[in-house]
Amino acid sequence: MKEHIPGDNLIIWEFDYAMTTFYEVDTDQISSLLPKELSPMEIVPGVSLLNITAFNFPEGGLGHLPGFQELIAAIVVAPDLSRGVPKFAMYVFSLGSTSQEHLDHSADYYKLPSYNKLEYGKINRDNNELEFGDGDSSILTMKNCCNNIGDYLGHERYFQAFVSKDDEIYLADLYLQAALFEHQEQGEVGVINNHPFLKGLELFDEERVPYLQMILQPGTKGKQFYYKPEKYR
Repeated sequence: MKEHIPGDNLIIWEFDYAMTTFYEVDTDQISSLLPKELSPMEIVPGVSLLNITAFNFPEGGLGHLPGFQELIAAIVVAPDLSRGVPKFAMYVFSLGSTSQEHLDHSADYYKLPSYNKLEYGKINRDNNELEFGDGDSSILTMKNCCNNIGDYLGHERYFQAFVSKDDEIYLADLYLQAALFEHQEQGEVGVINNHPFLKGLELFDEERVPYLQMILQPGTKGKQFYYKPEKYR
């Protein structure tokens, strides 16, 4: 396990709820959202992965923030293997939060594409169901699509987060230390609406097929070690 030392290049975020779903989407649908320097990672020819991740961060983020909810939309892309082999490499194209200060910090420090402040992030911990939205409408609903919860595995997972800002590509290393239930069951997973948060990506007319889900073990907390991004190449 990598040793993580907090400093100017690393902020540690503690969360007490997390659910992430990777959805199968046609590559043609998401290609226009990617910068030319990045390539989608297809699971079969013509099929890529859209990732939607929701977090609840309790009070104490950045040392003083109140509790808030975060929603992330990303596309799985080819990784930079010179940095190691990640669980997934993702190009983040939209970030929402119920905290404006968190959004401002994320745009400045992480170069993340912050969307408007979200009005709500409703999380039903007992049923592992959630809904996020703003004044326009509901963005999405998401729920555990597996009938049976299995083992929660607590090993560290390494991810790569690509972003773009001012025509530059940035890459950050991100590690999760959390007890997560990971499965590839396919069931009713919720609804993704046609909403500006998704930057023109329209999936509401198609069946949403979950490829993989990860859910935090109830009653536990996880840690996100999110390094400051660097210019890519």
